[in-house]
Amino acid sequence: MQFDNNGKPENLPNWLKKLPNRLTYLRILCIPIVVYLMSMGEVAPSASHFFIIQPITPSASDIAAAIVFSIAAITDFFDGWIARKFRVETVLGKLLDPLADKLLVVSAMIILVEKHRMDGVIAVIIIVRDLGINAIRLSAIDEGIQIPSNFIGKTKTTFQDIGIVGLTVCGPLLFIPFHYIGQAFILLALAASVLSAGQYLFNYAMQLKKIK
Repeated sequence: MQFDNNGKPENLPNWLKKLPNRLTYLRILCIPIVVYLMSMGEVAPSASHFFIIQPITPSASDIAAAIVFSIAAITDFFDGWIARKFRVETVLGKLLDPLADKLLVVSAMIILVEKHRMDGVIAVIIIVRDLGINAIRLSAIDEGIQIPSNFIGKTKTTFQDIGIVGLTVCGPLLFIPFHYIGQAFILLALAASVLSAGQYLFNYAMQLKKIK
């Protein structure tokens, strides 16, 4: 692959240049579909608290919601990978990509809590952590500091997505106990959220100390 003086690939097809943003648009379009399908699901027998998740019989809407959410989550990986691989990142993409991801996850978690499939405390901790890290990153930009994503933070996103899919199905399907898988990965996501938040804060504090 050849690059021009600005570091952009030469002779790159126009559709490939626009693909990352189009995948982000697809993820945004998936949000109301996921919300609608999840809202049709039944409420679990009793409120779930950390390790206690009451399984249900997955409905067609639960399965469909899990599939659409999975597709949306996969686009979150590929739009960023394609943009970095072919150096076609745009300002719009940098703004919309994290926004689409947060809207999708927060919407799904709110409904899971309402359906008694996720503990509200866990959802609040994860959501507040994400909002807090975004606020820190914006503050860091004003200071001329870049805070890149860390490995634990990326792992947290993977755990979180798998957990949401599991709790959306929330019952045995094809002999797979999705409710147990969901609760296990949400707890892993909770632990990774706390650890990665600590890393982000430490990184920000160290870089802030260097410029003062």
